[in-house]
Amino acid sequence: MNNMIELIINVSTIGVEIEMLIVENYFLSFLEKIAPTAAQCAKKMDDLIFDDPSSAMTRARLFIESIIENIWSLENLEKEFNLSLFDKIDRLSREGYIERDIQKSLDTIRLIGNKATHDASFNDIEKAFIAHKEVYKIGVWYYEVYSSEQLFVHAYETPSYKKEDIEGLVKQHVSDLLKNMNVLNIEGRSLGQTQDENDGKEEKIGSEEGGKSGWQLQLDLPENKSYLERELNRLKASSQEAVENAEVFSQFKKYMHVEREIQLEIERILKERKNDKNNLTLLCGSVGDGKSHLLAYINSEKHSLIENYSIYNDATESYSPTQNSMETLEAVLKNFSDQHIESSEEHVILAINMGVLHNFIYREHEHYTFERLKSFVEKSELFSQKITTSYNDEHFDLLSFGDYHTFELTEHGPESRFYMNILQKICAVSNQNPFYLAAIEDEKRNINTIIHKNYRILQNQFVQQQIVQIIIRTMLQSKIAVSSRAFLNMISDLLIPDDEVLNRVLNDFETLQYSLPNLLFNRRERSNILSAIQLLNPINNRTKVVDEIAVSLNTLQEWDYLVESYINDNEARELFRPFHSKETLTDDSFNQFFDLFICTAYLTNKDFVENTKDEVYLDYVHHLYNFNKGIKKNIGQLYAEVADAIFKWKGTPQKGYLYLNELSNSYLIAQKLDLIPSVKHLEINSNQVLHSFKKSIQVVYEDDRNSEEVSLEIDFILYTLLRKVNEGYCPTKKDLEDAIKFSEFLEKMMKFGQKKKEILVKFMDENMIYSLKVDAFGSHVFERL
Repeated sequence: MNNMIELIINVSTIGVEIEMLIVENYFLSFLEKIAPTAAQCAKKMDDLIFDDPSSAMTRARLFIESIIENIWSLENLEKEFNLSLFDKIDRLSREGYIERDIQKSLDTIRLIGNKATHDASFNDIEKAFIAHKEVYKIGVWYYEVYSSEQLFVHAYETPSYKKEDIEGLVKQHVSDLLKNMNVLNIEGRSLGQTQDENDGKEEKIGSEEGGKSGWQLQLDLPENKSYLERELNRLKASSQEAVENAEVFSQFKKYMHVEREIQLEIERILKERKNDKNNLTLLCGSVGDGKSHLLAYINSEKHSLIENYSIYNDATESYSPTQNSMETLEAVLKNFSDQHIESSEEHVILAINMGVLHNFIYREHEHYTFERLKSFVEKSELFSQKITTSYNDEHFDLLSFGDYHTFELTEHGPESRFYMNILQKICAVSNQNPFYLAAIEDEKRNINTIIHKNYRILQNQFVQQQIVQIIIRTMLQSKIAVSSRAFLNMISDLLIPDDEVLNRVLNDFETLQYSLPNLLFNRRERSNILSAIQLLNPINNRTKVVDEIAVSLNTLQEWDYLVESYINDNEARELFRPFHSKETLTDDSFNQFFDLFICTAYLTNKDFVENTKDEVYLDYVHHLYNFNKGIKKNIGQLYAEVADAIFKWKGTPQKGYLYLNELSNSYLIAQKLDLIPSVKHLEINSNQVLHSFKKSIQVVYEDDRNSEEVSLEIDFILYTLLRKVNEGYCPTKKDLEDAIKFSEFLEKMMKFGQKKKEILVKFMDENMIYSLKVDAFGSHVFERL
């Protein structure tokens, strides 16, 4: 009864609210005094937006034409006849009268208005809503710049049905009141039923496939919320799924699990040790390398392998406030101390960081000694430059995550089965896939956001391959470790823009801005991985094909052919459809379009990728493969490149001689240096696909007089610099600082020279070279060459 009285009272207030609506100011009424024509265009647009979206969009174009005419007049710009709206916006932008953001808004309305004016079938209310918001944005900017008044301008509000629709207003108002009082079936519940009573009864989507139960998608979101967004949020580093626990393996983690080589090795060891009296298995690595995930997987799916084991996933946590991390480890490993190991019957798996293990075995312990464990670790060469994947003896097993990588080296270049499998799980057209089921459910409910567009682009297998190749190159070039968790978080960053973007309709420029290609190459602030990837933006690699596209975009009247030719993905093509010629874009918008066109072609077009390949990078990964294979006949080219760089870096008066001193005005001194390569450090690997390898190349030279050796570790950055030097580049002071290891290597190499037998002196003024040497009789001979 009280509810009904409250309802009657609230309904009686509707008439008052309607009266208030009638006297409210109209849309952009604050422009009435300074731009009356524009204000009336905005009002008319607001009035027509629901009944006639096409006419509303035309009014939006008239609005910006009026605004631009006002600016032209207020800024005393010279009148020019036959200038198009495009030309006027372009000039105002170039000469700084309008900001870049306002220029994009003007372009958006211009394009929408053009289509509404010339295409009778174009009556898209979504585009009308976009134009409405841009009109408000321009109106506020114009008022702030050109008005002397200081009126309070209300924040933007999405258009709603007008005061004339009194019946609709009453129905909506009553509906809201009843909804709040739980007396109407608002969300599919029975009359008077509360949410608590409906808990646990949500609909699920999923089916039987291949004899296995499909993923059961919980259908419990409001009508306007996206299931795909919800599922993709699981990939974020901030999600609950990101927390790794060796004892918990959720359904989602089970679906996302990808088998790795090190997993197979762990399973092999555990099977072989099943009947042993005791065993300590050390899983050594660094933070985020997947130790916890693998333990959780084995515990859940292969529990019989570890039923006799005690698992310590993080033994550095103290048992009590009085224990430090080393004391905690001593307690955990006491049965594998020298005092107890022979009598122990314990089986332990210890996941431990390499630095912690190093500190433990080389410290003096209070209650026990661990010399046998220390000897075992030293024999494994875990802390050496050698590749150590696994090692074992009577009581101990060691697996190193450090040399197991998330990608492989092949004779055709690097690949990653691991990353590709993750992407395929996310994108698979399967009722086992929660992301796919979520996308299908959203499609049924007509939810189609930028997230869905990006997801459809990601489903292109070539796009997946390109993303994986970009990640591999980032790891080699920037030395960033990309764990599975970091990779999943990056994928969420590529699909989900900022939260505020998801709550509004995007215009065509914003759709480009928040598309997957742009989020991949131009959103460095989102993570250190994307910051490194920005360096690989293909727009920075000005090849012939990139220049040809730039010329075509600037000269062709229509761009449809270019889009069809270079963008090999239907969803990605749609990003560029609204921009059919250069006249649709002003300067800044054109630059954004060009950048994204190149990035999208790079992600979707195999031929484009082939024509923009980086030969230096390809040569480096080729050398990296050969060195890790240990095939001597295939590494001569790199030794030759290093030798050339050594002589060009230091300078040489003639072949085989290297300058000893810095350039001076008077003379330069050089010594003879024989570079003798050594390959004794190479180990032959007969596998065609390398899962374990070093990510840098080690070249070694020896002195034939005393067998002394000097080694140089070459990563991609140093290799790139040496290639530039071989092509004539003169190293700068910064290069010398950055390549400090190479400078130190050169200093050691100079000791292999023959300056005690002979030196060359080059006099700069005369440009003449003289030899000073000791002859067979011990006399010094000075002669001109």
